[in-house]
Amino acid sequence: MKNLASKGKRAALVVLMVAFLVSGLFAGGSTETASSSANKAVDIKIATWTSNPDQLALLGSFVDEFAEKEGVDINVTFESIEFGEYNTKLSLELQGSGAPDVFWVLETSAPAFIQSGLLAPLDEAMAEYDPSDFSEPAMELWKSNGVTYAIPFSTSPFFVIYNSDLFKQAGLKTPMELVAEGAWTWDAFRQASKTIKDKTGVWGYQTVDGGGYDVRILHNLCPIIRSYGADVWTDDGEILVNSPKAVEAVQFFHDMLYVDKSVVPPGDQSDFFNGAAGMTVGQISRVSKLAEVGFEWGIAPMPAGPDGDVPVIGQAGIGAFSKGKNVELAKKLVAYMTNEECVKRIAGIWPPARKSVLESEDFLKSAPLVSEEQMAAAVGNSIRTGRVLPSHVQYPQIEVESRIVWDRLWNPDADVQAVLDDVAAVYAKYIK
Repeated sequence: MKNLASKGKRAALVVLMVAFLVSGLFAGGSTETASSSANKAVDIKIATWTSNPDQLALLGSFVDEFAEKEGVDINVTFESIEFGEYNTKLSLELQGSGAPDVFWVLETSAPAFIQSGLLAPLDEAMAEYDPSDFSEPAMELWKSNGVTYAIPFSTSPFFVIYNSDLFKQAGLKTPMELVAEGAWTWDAFRQASKTIKDKTGVWGYQTVDGGGYDVRILHNLCPIIRSYGADVWTDDGEILVNSPKAVEAVQFFHDMLYVDKSVVPPGDQSDFFNGAAGMTVGQISRVSKLAEVGFEWGIAPMPAGPDGDVPVIGQAGIGAFSKGKNVELAKKLVAYMTNEECVKRIAGIWPPARKSVLESEDFLKSAPLVSEEQMAAAVGNSIRTGRVLPSHVQYPQIEVESRIVWDRLWNPDADVQAVLDDVAAVYAKYIK
């Protein structure tokens, strides 16, 4: 177990930093709009959590096209911030002179960014690109009082990615074969994970991005909790993380980790993409990492529990910094980067919120490494049945403070009910 006192001090510091975001006390930047001239380039900084060079090149091509359309010379800089540090680092940057003009927003933090006044309204800039084409449910999180403050460029469900070679070596049916039989359940998932570990010596499962014990706790646990008929909290503020069904679901995963010993444990760096686990959970944007792996693989929807399958949808929005010196240009750029033609080109990486693209045959063919059958089962259908993680205007504080409590869960003798009772107490401080 790591030193919890030092972790607590770091977390307390982070709470103080993210509190600036929620209070909206940002003084950095200027709301003055820069005027473009033929002989002076405009510097635009875009903050993301991807460092994939192909993805950044694609986004850069959108900026180039937009600059040509507007007759503006743009020098674009992409800042790639590590996912686990994204909210904290971005919040600090937005207080200073080096703030990005355009930035990605996590779905869980959308209410906080909107309430803080950091996001510029986008409806006027969007008008040119048929805003009615966006799915209304997909847009709900990114609006306040009918005003759009960010545009979802990704509505991407999480699904299971599996190593077909390890399933064969362990004498198991693959997840997609079990899907075809109507037998792909969490019990089948657990049994497959244990069998792979017992028969091959390779871990059966790695949590999403290896972050299931810290930065991806809810991404890891919510699909199980929701498929058991519970949730962590509801839209109307009811806290369910310590309800009997939620406890049963979390105990299920805890037993996989410490009884079956089939899950990559905390602190172990074993990586599915290096062949060191039989299954993991990911999104279409992760599939590019499979292009050169040395094993056969497949994807399947999340397993079903007593209440069916309820995959987590990871939404991400893009917005313009309201206090940036190039805010008017930034708003137009955001609208352009989410137009139908741009969305078509990123659909194989980040599934769209535009109905015209999502409902097209081309969408099923948009990920070159994934078959149309897999795309329909694991992505298209999951978008229809999945739900985003719960969000809250004070989510940054909730996440940091509750993570200290969640950390107590990751030992063999943890009392799951007691830990979840304490997590619920943290949630209750902020969720009314």
